[in-house]
Amino acid sequence: MLQINAIHHSLQQCRLFTGIPESAYTEVLHTLQAKRHAYPKNEAILNIGDHSHRAGIIISGTVEISFYDESGNCVNMRHISAGEIFGAALVCAGVKGSPMQLRAISDCELLFLDFEALMEPAASVSPHCMQIALNLMQDFARRSLFLNQKIRIMGQKKLRDKLKIYFASFPGSESGSIHLPFSRTELAEYLYADRSALSRELSRMREEGLIDWTGREIHILDKNFLQS
Repeated sequence: MLQINAIHHSLQQCRLFTGIPESAYTEVLHTLQAKRHAYPKNEAILNIGDHSHRAGIIISGTVEISFYDESGNCVNMRHISAGEIFGAALVCAGVKGSPMQLRAISDCELLFLDFEALMEPAASVSPHCMQIALNLMQDFARRSLFLNQKIRIMGQKKLRDKLKIYFASFPGSESGSIHLPFSRTELAEYLYADRSALSRELSRMREEGLIDWTGREIHILDKNFLQS
């Protein structure tokens, strides 16, 4: 039986449970047939082509969403971490074979949920299930905006323009400090760029006084750079 106390804090932080009173957590998780599962670093959670019943929220750790292009190159779509939802769009769309793959890039703990249960008649009379469905729709809207930005990034011919759009997407970019969630290799995959080319472009931008960096911390030195 699922122990609510062990994941209570994670549910509070998850947007999926916004507006759900804590007293209703047990009811909602029972309706969605919640199951908790742990994955070690680098283990596959969902492979391309798998029947996509695997959806839910991340309790701890970080998961990478990616796919392979026609040349066999891995394209990193995004990283998601504790409190975020994964796989819901595939399940709700009734996709039989997943076009994406999910991989644990750190030790992870996931809470699998049956989102198809929200489409059952019984769910329509539960105000808590209706709230979950509304929260899920809002999450889909946020992901749509993210994908639009991803398409905009990948549509740029110049690597510098890709970096400019990506850096500007961070809330902290206006203050001049950005913490990247990616390593240099992962950032290259995310931007769909060659790693060596990325390193050269970042070095040029540093030499021109546009940015500086320490590890994964990017410092925007020229505030007009992101606005030009």
